[in-house]
Amino acid sequence: MLFETPEDYYQAIGNELNSIIEEPWEKAEVEALLDGISVNIKVVYLKKDGSKESNVDVYMLPDYFYELSKVVSGGNKDLYKKCFFTLRSNGKYKVDFEY
Repeated sequence: MLFETPEDYYQAIGNELNSIIEEPWEKAEVEALLDGISVNIKVVYLKKDGSKESNVDVYMLPDYFYELSKVVSGGNKDLYKKCFFTLRSNGKYKVDFEY
């Protein structure tokens, strides 16, 4: 496990998004689909001019979302199937899971 708490993963995901989006942006949305031991990641961000971009290298994001699934799904819960992570440029975020 990389981190101990969900908040640590949220912080790492936010930091990663800030480093991989190389232009000014308003909002970034990540959809993580968990399939066994692999995670498919889709990132879309809203630029300051209102246009959307999805050409992003995800680097560490799959690892973070897979490890996050084990932290938030602990105990008798199954691992989540989807995670939706939204980050605004002001640092506010929202996370939703589908099991």
